[in-house]
Amino acid sequence: MRAFWSVVRSAPLCILGRMRILLVTWGSTGDVLPYAGLGARLKAAGHEVTAATSERHAARFQAGGMPVHILPLARHEESALSAERFDRWQSPARLRRRKRNAQEMTQVIARGVLEAVTNGAEIILAHPMTHPLCAVIAEGTGRTCIGIYAASPGMLVPQAGANTATGRGYRAAERLVWAATHPLYAPALSWLQRELGARSRRFRTPSGILRGARVLHGFSPALLPKRLVLPQGHKCAGYWWPTTDSTWRPDDRLADFLASGPAPVFFGFGSLSIGGAEPLSDMIKSVVRRLGVRAVVQAGWQGLDVHGDGILTIGECPHDWLFPRMSALVHHAGSGTVGAGLRAGVPAVPVPLVLDQPFWARRLTALGLSPGYVSARRLTADSLSATLRTALQDKRYRERCAKISRTIESEDGTIAVLDELEGHLASR
Repeated sequence: MRAFWSVVRSAPLCILGRMRILLVTWGSTGDVLPYAGLGARLKAAGHEVTAATSERHAARFQAGGMPVHILPLARHEESALSAERFDRWQSPARLRRRKRNAQEMTQVIARGVLEAVTNGAEIILAHPMTHPLCAVIAEGTGRTCIGIYAASPGMLVPQAGANTATGRGYRAAERLVWAATHPLYAPALSWLQRELGARSRRFRTPSGILRGARVLHGFSPALLPKRLVLPQGHKCAGYWWPTTDSTWRPDDRLADFLASGPAPVFFGFGSLSIGGAEPLSDMIKSVVRRLGVRAVVQAGWQGLDVHGDGILTIGECPHDWLFPRMSALVHHAGSGTVGAGLRAGVPAVPVPLVLDQPFWARRLTALGLSPGYVSARRLTADSLSATLRTALQDKRYRERCAKISRTIESEDGTIAVLDELEGHLASR
């Protein structure tokens, strides 16, 4: 097997400046959309881009003309992304089940990426949760790996007390995340070491593997605290926007609703599960009634279904089309949703629950782009109504959002990735 990988390492990889790129990602829709958009832009720039992702998301890349190497994650991904992962109480049996599922996932990803690089990929662009595996594979097969982070590990634990508004706090939080997830990677990393032999990286932990790694972050530097200096080798590139389908049109229900009255408030919580669909639907209806506003509610993974005067529930809808038509946004503060809202210049009331959502909710508040956030665990009709009322009535929030919208529109996160690829070409 080691002789096989020595042949792979010596294979020609790049012809006349065109690079063969393997883009590795998985997760929820919000996790994957920025990568589909980035891949399409890289392909349009003349590079050969193959996506390695789950079957759930294959069509998003294929629509952009990219071949897909399927990572057989269907069963594991469904469990990993289930609503129960956000429950505050996790029984020991459930925790053991989730750990076993995550270990199996990392092994599936490791095997799939290792198989995919045999097609000649020169550069691996890795989602943060696949980055440790991809970095080992890249070193073991003579490739280059760059982390492509739409969500950053150092922003995942602000509720744990790490002061992620500073560089030192960010790095401490990042180390905490990699230390906590090390047991989930250990079996896959051991397998890779055996499979790739002595040329593979011999560090034992994700943080060790990624020390000194090159990472590009897919969000605007204008949103970061001034005191937050990213680790060496990390760069804030700007957002990677999902691909825009020029043929997309809203259905008649949505078009007629928007045309029939003033701009509504958007309510959407992505893949989060916040207190059950029925109670949350009732709360949204109560807030709409109290404030006398209209609302567009995105069903999301929770399957919200809100009915009432001036309320429309919809399925998937491109945020770049929908958000500019809204008066305010109530959302979970995922990185991509935050970016889409600011790009549209619309004020938001974040309702964060986990992961990097509290970080982005705090940044929106600190920058004066939101009157405040309401923690999903403390969400009530009273608290949401009060904060949303301020966002709607105080025009300064919309003015500030319009200003930062112009900044975000002037940035192009893909250019930073292309610059990195050109730098790699120049060093070959």
